[in-house]
Amino acid sequence: MIREKLQDVQTLQAVNPALKSLFENHAYHIIKMIPIVLKLINYLDTLPPLVVLLIALNNKGLRGSFILHFLVIQIVFNLSANILNELDWTNLYLYHLNCLFSFFTISLFFHQLFETKNTRLAIVAVGIAYTLFFFYNIYKWEDVVDAFNSNTFGVASFILCTYALFYYLKLFKSSAEDNILKSANFWFNTGIFSYYTINFFIFLTYNKLTKENQPLITIIWQVHNVVFFIMCIYFFLGTLCNKSQEK
Repeated sequence: MIREKLQDVQTLQAVNPALKSLFENHAYHIIKMIPIVLKLINYLDTLPPLVVLLIALNNKGLRGSFILHFLVIQIVFNLSANILNELDWTNLYLYHLNCLFSFFTISLFFHQLFETKNTRLAIVAVGIAYTLFFFYNIYKWEDVVDAFNSNTFGVASFILCTYALFYYLKLFKSSAEDNILKSANFWFNTGIFSYYTINFFIFLTYNKLTKENQPLITIIWQVHNVVFFIMCIYFFLGTLCNKSQEK
């Protein structure tokens, strides 16, 4: 009996180093993969919209929609910002431009969705007021070279989320026989609402965090990129819908 126990102990002693070595090997490979994963997350604001755009061009799922223009804007500005970041050059002015062009493009998307004259006039009036605020913000508070445009991103998020909520209300007031899940614009609107709602507080605080050089800013922006990726998934679902069913 004692001999058998000694044999068991010797077996465990022989196995434990092998298990330890195996664990350390797996842990090493996992740790080695972390920088690669983080690098991929940094490009979640560039690769997913490119994929959605290519799919949409193939199946014509974005034909006649300003979401197509929005995706092109994201690819151009986000890719440029990422390249400048890799070169350690300033890229903050690209976020200012991205914000303005994205706001106008999505505003035109909602202008296209709402049929009433008063609503369309309101969207135009808000667009003019936002443009004035955009340039005043650059002049007074957030310079295009030295500051992230938290103010204009925050205001744009609030306005676009309001448009999205009104469009949800419009859908829910429509005929109960309509299946909104088959509506491309429902998925586009959901993507816009998700992106700007979740990132609202990131946009509002990001300028302050960058100025204070907080260590969390990289992680925070990676969260933004993950939310951006989720928005692209909604856009992809929208491209799969039959545009002929849209009202």
